[in-house]
Amino acid sequence: MQWNFEKFRLRFPEKKRIRFFSLFVSLSILFWIITKLSNPYSSSVTFELDFVNVPDLIVLDQNQEITIKADITASGFQLLMYHYFIKQLDVSLVDADFTENLATVEMIDQKFYLQQQLFQSAILNSISPKQMIFPYGKLKRKKIPVFPPDGLRYKPGYDRSGDWKINPDSVWVYGPDQKIDTLIGAFIEPFSKEDIDIDINEKARLLSLDQIKFETSDVLIQAKVNRFTEKSQDAIIHIKNLPDSLAIKLFPQTLQLTFSVLVDKAEGIKPSDFNFYCDFRKIQLTEQNTLDIFLENEPEGVRNIRWQPKKVDYLIRK
Repeated sequence: MQWNFEKFRLRFPEKKRIRFFSLFVSLSILFWIITKLSNPYSSSVTFELDFVNVPDLIVLDQNQEITIKADITASGFQLLMYHYFIKQLDVSLVDADFTENLATVEMIDQKFYLQQQLFQSAILNSISPKQMIFPYGKLKRKKIPVFPPDGLRYKPGYDRSGDWKINPDSVWVYGPDQKIDTLIGAFIEPFSKEDIDIDINEKARLLSLDQIKFETSDVLIQAKVNRFTEKSQDAIIHIKNLPDSLAIKLFPQTLQLTFSVLVDKAEGIKPSDFNFYCDFRKIQLTEQNTLDIFLENEPEGVRNIRWQPKKVDYLIRK
């Protein structure tokens, strides 16, 4: 026996024997902890509540934290998870009572729903408080038009040739009174396409707004795209509201007009289709010796109209 012990001591130096002993003790403690944590225990756990199934016209304060205490019987492992990792439970507001400015939820009615969110072997014994009361706000409902997209980049020589078609052309929105009352329409998210030279037929998304819920967030936008050309012409400047007893001479009497038009309609556009004028009554409102030039009407399908000069000198004859 003495020989066997001496042989063992020589084969395992003191440092190795200490390590071996420490490993043995650690494994023993680990198995003891696992055994203990596998046993069932009861404990009170605090959970934060996340409200689900919120009615469309109800808005909750996202900054308020509402908690409950739940008495749970579960294994030690599971209770550790609830105390340190799983800190939230869902509560449905389908059957909540919304009166005046306070909402009431009967937590006893939620017990089965809460039980389903726990581990399968965990048991929900009780909930505190029995009734949850918290403030809420009501949303206002309003139908607003959808504005067509802006800032599209077409291929040089191309442009939209017709009106936008948007489906739906208006949408229902929900939000707080002060937000809804300021809304005049819904905007479409920036268009990502460049060098557009074909008809537009795209599904687009509405631009999201803070505290506003859209009944639908997608719309179909359509528009014809055709080739355009730029054309320049000289147009006569007319004078309006001139008394019969007076005569006026403008310097110059014509202007240089530039505009964009569909290629197949360019030849049919004449300077007489535009009506540029100066208003004689403006002379009485200003001490300057110039008059502004205004455009009263233009032919259909013409766009991007520019002219020079913007002002003219004048000479009155009596």
